[in-house]
Amino acid sequence: MSSRQAASRLISRASSSRQTLIPIFSRAASTSTSTPSSSSSSFQPALPAGQSPAYDAALSYLSSHQSTTLTKLEKLRSKLDINNPDPNLLQRIDQLEIEAYSNDPSVRRQFRETGGKGQMDKNIYRWLSEEKWKKQGGLDLLMQRLLQMNVVPDLLSSIPPTSPLSLSLSGQQPIEPGSILPPSSFSAPPTLHSQLFHHPSLPSESQPNPEALHTLLVIDPDSPSHETHSFQQRVHYLKTDIPLSVLSGEMNLADSGVGKEVLRWESPAPEQGTPTHRYVFLLFRQPSSSPSTPQITSRENFDLRTYLVESGLNVDDLVGINMFRSKWSIEENGFINDVYINQRGVEEGAPVYGKVPKQVRYGYPMSAKRQRKEEAREEAWNDAVRELEGLVSDVEGLAGAEKVKV
Repeated sequence: MSSRQAASRLISRASSSRQTLIPIFSRAASTSTSTPSSSSSSFQPALPAGQSPAYDAALSYLSSHQSTTLTKLEKLRSKLDINNPDPNLLQRIDQLEIEAYSNDPSVRRQFRETGGKGQMDKNIYRWLSEEKWKKQGGLDLLMQRLLQMNVVPDLLSSIPPTSPLSLSLSGQQPIEPGSILPPSSFSAPPTLHSQLFHHPSLPSESQPNPEALHTLLVIDPDSPSHETHSFQQRVHYLKTDIPLSVLSGEMNLADSGVGKEVLRWESPAPEQGTPTHRYVFLLFRQPSSSPSTPQITSRENFDLRTYLVESGLNVDDLVGINMFRSKWSIEENGFINDVYINQRGVEEGAPVYGKVPKQVRYGYPMSAKRQRKEEAREEAWNDAVRELEGLVSDVEGLAGAEKVKV
């Protein structure tokens, strides 16, 4: 049989199988409690039956494939030991469930309309969300900004984020990673959301959506250092023991009732004369046997890598990351001074920095011409000091002579 004949036979069968399409989708949607809650029985085809044989054939094939896949899925679920689940079997079940529903028109439509909100306990909606994040530019843009702006290696040796960490201000749209925003926009911490795509541990009958504790840090790696004429890390926010699961995507991580706040939020205050500051948000998953949080006595001279070691964390525990940038401006000078006075306790306000000479910053030897100028300047200074000392001696001598005459 030629391919054309096979296609014709499939199309000719489509109209007769179209009437069984809806019952099959309805049965598919009710096979498991972890499947999409909105049944595909509510799905209304875009075209009436018989108008497009090719469309009818496509729906017939999707229905047949879903039915076959769900049959396999039920056989695997019957082998699953609920009290002691096999991780490999669970993985295979998840794969079959995704295969069964990934092309379901009703599921696709609902995800397009809702983005999966309120449905993240369903494996298929988490998979669709992850595919959207990875393939529609979200992850690519994040990685491009982080690498371009040298978050690696300034803070981390590598970046393995597994889920999005979004920032937003006062209910606005999420901030694009690396955006330059005025410091006064962050007088309070931004709204933070983290949507996990995978369970942090194996689910069970008693805990179908298990939680894990997480640590959130906000670090400025561009804080100026007076001693080294370079930069140091400054921690602006630290919160530990944040419970997250696949259902926590709508929870604001910055809420006071979420987790344990170790260091309260400190607003960004980029100093005049310094380059644009990066403010990096890091979310780490704490191990189940995590040691106690190390004591932090100062926000200055913070070392992320030392902190991770002391906390029992490593780069592979990174779940989410994001960043924004900020810089000094005359319009923001008042706010920056207020941050220094009220939050950092510096009565004089924010310092003003100038450009550090290269020979001081990098230890370059001075050129011969520059060295001669420095020697001449020092010699002139010494001559002036000696002349002033001589004048002082003359004045004191004259004063002594006048006293003797009197």
